[in-house]
Amino acid sequence: MLSYDGLILMVDTVKWTKRLFIILVIFLAIIGLPFLIPLNTYIPEIEKQAGEKLHEPVKIGSLRFSLVPLLHVALERITIGAQQEVRIASIKVSPNLSSLFSPVKILRDIELDTVSIRTDILGKMPVWFKSDGGPQTVRIEKIGLNHVTLDSPGIALPLFSVAVNMNSDGDLKNVLLASDDGKLKLGATPISGSDFDLKLSAQQWRFPVGPAFQFDVLNIAGVVDNEALRLRDIDGKLYGGTLKGAAELNWKSGWKLSGDLKGQRVALESLLPLFNSKARVSGQLNVKAKFAMKARNASQLADSPNVDGDFSIRNGVLHGFDLARAAQPIKTKEVRGGQTEFNEFGGIYRIAGKNIHLSKLNISSGVLNANGDVDISPSKQLDGKVYVEVKQGISLISVPLKVSGTLQDPVMFPTGAAVTGAVVGTAILGPGVGTSLGVQAADKLESWFGGKKK
Repeated sequence: MLSYDGLILMVDTVKWTKRLFIILVIFLAIIGLPFLIPLNTYIPEIEKQAGEKLHEPVKIGSLRFSLVPLLHVALERITIGAQQEVRIASIKVSPNLSSLFSPVKILRDIELDTVSIRTDILGKMPVWFKSDGGPQTVRIEKIGLNHVTLDSPGIALPLFSVAVNMNSDGDLKNVLLASDDGKLKLGATPISGSDFDLKLSAQQWRFPVGPAFQFDVLNIAGVVDNEALRLRDIDGKLYGGTLKGAAELNWKSGWKLSGDLKGQRVALESLLPLFNSKARVSGQLNVKAKFAMKARNASQLADSPNVDGDFSIRNGVLHGFDLARAAQPIKTKEVRGGQTEFNEFGGIYRIAGKNIHLSKLNISSGVLNANGDVDISPSKQLDGKVYVEVKQGISLISVPLKVSGTLQDPVMFPTGAAVTGAVVGTAILGPGVGTSLGVQAADKLESWFGGKKK
């Protein structure tokens, strides 16, 4: 016979079983509700609200609810922009469950996977993370982008990932970018308005635009806003030397790149192949450059450079030019090939599009000194005049050389007037002094009476 205490225990057990059953039913109803309601019906409203926030049209392919590994909502095939400038394979939104019944809903993490971004929308993106100033109903704590590519013709950037951290007001706190290969890191922190402070560091990294410079180490500090990227401090190490300077990239109206750079002790033989140059020069390069370029898109900036500066090369070899052999005033044929060793080779250069002008050139070594001007055409044709002084015994002979041919196959020959003057001077005063005086007199006469001196 059931005792009184047993009866009480049975009643309590029935009550708790009923309560647990009710709780279980409610829990299952909450879990199952998203699967009973077609979530795609919410897509138009989400697209509308997202478009108003970003000031760009937003399209979503599908929307689903998942409990694995944690409660989250997954969106797939998302595009942003009238021309689909941003394409995202999937977005996973993980809410903070404790905030679901609070006035401000907290999204703990938004993760974007396989993202493609066209460079022409980059200037609009900083405002996406600014608060609109109204009452806050949703606050995002962190946004992550995985396997991101920048879509721009002619620019080869490695895959990278981005972490976007927000503050308690819902505004952007900072952005941290890292290439998937670990060679590049970039941090961006808002400072005022749409301005962001930038810090970049790279190791064993290849520049993605124009000549593919390989940096051993590169550190850059700058600022970016809606219109431009201003790099106020560039400090790098490459090819045994250093690079310092500043630059600005502006995309407000087309793309414009300008700045100043200074390189020191750079191994020239490693640098020239990056410019597809046929010139063969070795030595340590010191160079200053002031540049300005503009184009319709970023990938075309290097197609029409406008660069001015000066250079000096120490302890090197000029291949393809045997200046000492060419500076023989009495010759029957042109000189090709050979090489000239020098202590220093310097001058002023100007690059305008595909044309290069070298002026005030000076080459010095123990027995030789040369100076002059040379033009290099887009087809790599040479056209110039160089004066070469060579010690021959106790005499110093100065010979004007016509420079022609190509960078790959340069040709040098004393000018016609120099040859004639050398013959006459030698015949009258003998070799050495007579030869030198004859060459100088003929060159003066040529310049006075219509000759062109480069």
